[in-house]
Amino acid sequence: MSWLKAILDQERKSHLAFFNKEFNLSDFEQTLAKHGEKKIREWGALLLEPHFLPKIAMDRKADFPGWKVRPDDHTYEVVYQGKVLRNMDGKIKPDKKAYHFIGQTVLVDTRLKPNYQDGKQMWKNDNFLGPVLKKLRQTKKIQPYEYGSQYSRFDISADEWEDQIKSALNNDKRFSNLQWRLERGIEGNVIPQLYPHMPRKDNGQTDTWVWYEEYFGDRSDRVNGGHSDCGGLANFCWHWSGGHWYYRSFCPLAVL
Repeated sequence: MSWLKAILDQERKSHLAFFNKEFNLSDFEQTLAKHGEKKIREWGALLLEPHFLPKIAMDRKADFPGWKVRPDDHTYEVVYQGKVLRNMDGKIKPDKKAYHFIGQTVLVDTRLKPNYQDGKQMWKNDNFLGPVLKKLRQTKKIQPYEYGSQYSRFDISADEWEDQIKSALNNDKRFSNLQWRLERGIEGNVIPQLYPHMPRKDNGQTDTWVWYEEYFGDRSDRVNGGHSDCGGLANFCWHWSGGHWYYRSFCPLAVL
């Protein structure tokens, strides 16, 4: 299957360039084969790509040639202090390994998060999420957007993602048997550097934020980051999970 070989070859090259090592891609290969070329191409038309994030520690001591922009020491400290939490096994609890990759095949949104334009900025060609968000706004399941298009990913709270949008994607027939979540902070940092062929390689240069999967302190605050003026890919902060901002959006990731 030439399509499968092409994906595997590119993944090996990406891993080698970033980590300076290769990983066992047998699980990745089996997962891709299970979903098949037709489905992979359908996801590609939505600007979504399958990739393998290997099981590896991305801690302060890690030394990888492709890792040019890293989390700062403060970010690691709050993780080690148990202040960064994640939903694990149905419970919100401290994630002391928030800076580890856990070895998963994932479906990644390749789009570059946009620069701020008075709330009217849009994620490019958003045939992936735009129709889902418009429907949820029309049915008043999430708050309407007064600054721009109802297709926009902006002005959506982390709670709305958790309570409405995630379940809508999990029930979307385009993504049968996939489980959606937000990107973890370390994924938002590394993916643009690990896959420089994607438009999102420049995510650290745009002046908007994205919500991440983790919470901070408790469920009332959600981690977010990525703003160019606040450290770019190294940016790691937190805000009220129920808040709406027209300069903060989100980037889901599916586990295959």
